[in-house]
Amino acid sequence: MAMFNFAVSRGLGKDWVVGLFDYAKLSDWKTRSAKNIDEGFVVLVHIPVGSGLPYHDTYLVGCPTQEEAEARIKHLYPSEPNIKLYVSPLRGGDTKALKLARNEVREWQCDPQTP
Repeated sequence: MAMFNFAVSRGLGKDWVVGLFDYAKLSDWKTRSAKNIDEGFVVLVHIPVGSGLPYHDTYLVGCPTQEEAEARIKHLYPSEPNIKLYVSPLRGGDTKALKLARNEVREWQCDPQTP
């Protein structure tokens, strides 16, 4: 429910959340570690670009705290002082279903076949 509230509060709607989990499950992502974890986060990255629409990315991060998830993503963008991160926790079941490994940072790409 937290994931849904997070997405709705940012204008993404229910279809975005369902699409994320369906795509992740269907794509059979491989993990870098044999042990999956219970804690994970979805991190939306927004970087202002002039007066136009912001650049954005979405990541899945396997770690125990929101602060650690934010630090891992900020490490990917060291030269961006105006970066904005929106972080939402995944439920344990969702983290396991995604086979998210400890310390894994996985970029999420929208499935081009999803309308």
